[in-house]
Amino acid sequence: MKGRKLVASLVIIMLFVGATPMAALAQGASDSQPVLLDQDTNHIADITVDGQQYSVYQHENVFPWASGIDIYTNSERVTSESTAESVITALAQRRAVQGLGAEDISQLRTTSQNASAAATNVSSTATAINETLVYIERMKTVSENGTTVYNASVEAAPQISEFNETARELYPELRSFDNDSAAYRSNATALINLLEQRENGTNVDPQQLYTQYAATLDAKSDLSDYLEYSSIDEPLSVMAGTNEALARNVSSVPERGNETAQHFRRVHNESAVAANQTAALGIDNFEFDEAQDRSESLEEDWMEEWNSRQNPASTVYQSIAAIVVILAVVGGYVAWRRR
Repeated sequence: MKGRKLVASLVIIMLFVGATPMAALAQGASDSQPVLLDQDTNHIADITVDGQQYSVYQHENVFPWASGIDIYTNSERVTSESTAESVITALAQRRAVQGLGAEDISQLRTTSQNASAAATNVSSTATAINETLVYIERMKTVSENGTTVYNASVEAAPQISEFNETARELYPELRSFDNDSAAYRSNATALINLLEQRENGTNVDPQQLYTQYAATLDAKSDLSDYLEYSSIDEPLSVMAGTNEALARNVSSVPERGNETAQHFRRVHNESAVAANQTAALGIDNFEFDEAQDRSESLEEDWMEEWNSRQNPASTVYQSIAAIVVILAVVGGYVAWRRR
């Protein structure tokens, strides 16, 4: 008898606890809908995704496994996983870029300027290489002293054949570096402008800010590819050394030797400067993916909390039922022991 009274009393107390959820809940696009034994409800944010407004709430239940995140729109709970993921992704991204500030502006401006200087030198090297290749092809049709200038030059400097092959492989890579550098500078400048507007008190759409941040991060990654395992400064350094020797050797060719040497000497000078600039660029050392890491971490955590909140009422009642059964067994055992 005492065991049954104990069980009944505990169940009544638990029901009273759950019957009085938060007296004042935050109001968003839609009111939150607490369930039995919710002890606290926090309004995380209102957010518009694809033209639809959503309210995101975090509920704390007596049972931790019944706690989690709910999303509401038009007074209805969001039950679609794809919809919840798009809302949580957008919200996580907006939260992540809140940490971007003056330090990032400074680093972005420095790396953008360095990339611009390096790209200028790389572009000059590409132009010198291309003009030298064109010159070499033309010299195959120009004869001096019974032979073509090209043949005479190759005889004096056999490395010309190797130069042709290496230069044709390197040229498109240099142009690609120039293009990727321009893309990074353009995106970095756009991001700097948005961050400066926000720093000056202008209301900047956080989703626009994250979109521009992600574009800048992708552009930085593309440019950094030239600076890691197959650093572009290495073939540029080799090109500089090879062309110095070429210029010296072909200068001995009668008639056209000095003209030919000038082309190789120019490639040497330009590629040597470009090698130094790209080696010192250091854009890959600019840690700029913290906001993305934070966004992905928030999204993962919030999706787990959303998933745990999919059947909160059922979870709570099942938990209560389990407790009642356990208490009934304990009460019965106690009563049996006292007989």
